[in-house]
Amino acid sequence: MSLRAKPTIIGLFVSGAIVLAVAAVLLFGSGKFFSHREKFVIYFADAPNNLSIGSPVKFKGVQIGEVTDIKIHYDQPDDSDAIPVFIEIDTTRQHRDLGDNTDLSDPDVFKKQVEGGLRARLQMLSFVTTQLYVELDYDSAPQPPKYVGLTHPYKEIPSVPSGLSEIVKSFTIAMANLSKVDFAEMSTKINRLADQLSEGIGQLDFKTINSSLVAAANNLNALLADPKIKEALDKMSTTLDDLDRLASSINQQVQPLSDEIQSTAKSARVTLDQINQTLSAVRDVVAPDSPLHTELDKALLEITNASRSVRILTEYLEANPGALLTGKAPPSDSLFGPLSGQAQAPSVQNAPADNPPIAVPGRAGGK
Repeated sequence: MSLRAKPTIIGLFVSGAIVLAVAAVLLFGSGKFFSHREKFVIYFADAPNNLSIGSPVKFKGVQIGEVTDIKIHYDQPDDSDAIPVFIEIDTTRQHRDLGDNTDLSDPDVFKKQVEGGLRARLQMLSFVTTQLYVELDYDSAPQPPKYVGLTHPYKEIPSVPSGLSEIVKSFTIAMANLSKVDFAEMSTKINRLADQLSEGIGQLDFKTINSSLVAAANNLNALLADPKIKEALDKMSTTLDDLDRLASSINQQVQPLSDEIQSTAKSARVTLDQINQTLSAVRDVVAPDSPLHTELDKALLEITNASRSVRILTEYLEANPGALLTGKAPPSDSLFGPLSGQAQAPSVQNAPADNPPIAVPGRAGGK
């Protein structure tokens, strides 16, 4: 006799299978069944080497999605060699876990984000595996967005070059140049140089050198310790101090003496001028052919020369007060005149034109 199937047992079995299926979807689907995911396309000018399906998509370093597909050509001009990469962003996790309420599924909001600098670039996830990922971030000074897609069936995120291609290219060139280096020959040269250095060092008589240095140091110490040397240094210091005091005393005494001599010379010149004027007046009233007139002419000429000499002396002392001690500088035969610091007193013949000597009237101008 056959057993009849019990509907209750069959119902429990079916219900359990459904529960297990739902749990498997939730467990192995990582919650995708209850999340909202938005799909985007990015055209990369850089070759996406080591970027694969499932590679992460990060925003400011936080993963918000993944790469779902990579194509060679999709909805782009024929002359475009950009590589289209499709990504999905989990907007539910973006809003719930990351606290970002930006709704990229809204076309208007997405357009504002792109105009605000939202860009995509390829970045290296690991230097060991050189695996790449897609980085989304905002440029601080964004350029106007450049789109590649023609019909825009998916929202396109503009990309910016990451420079990875140049880095890889430079690394490849560096490795190629490194492979050309003859390390065996370099090692041989280094070993030969080391042998030569070792041989040269071995020929040095370090004992003699050390003895000479010790002897020189001892002689120097003995010289410095000699009481005569110390005494000579002390006397030299005292002599220098005396010279400083002497120079200071001379400077204090020369200037008043120079001022006094200049004052006296100026007074003498005034007196000579007055005598010259008096003799000129007497000469005017004396007969031109008388012997007294001739003597007066000679006296006037002598007074004029004396007045000129006094004036020259005064001017020289004003310019060279130190001449009271050093005397007049000797004339120089140099093409450039007197040596620096040795000013010459002006001669009578080279008296300045702005202070002419006292004029002596000649006989032709007399009365």
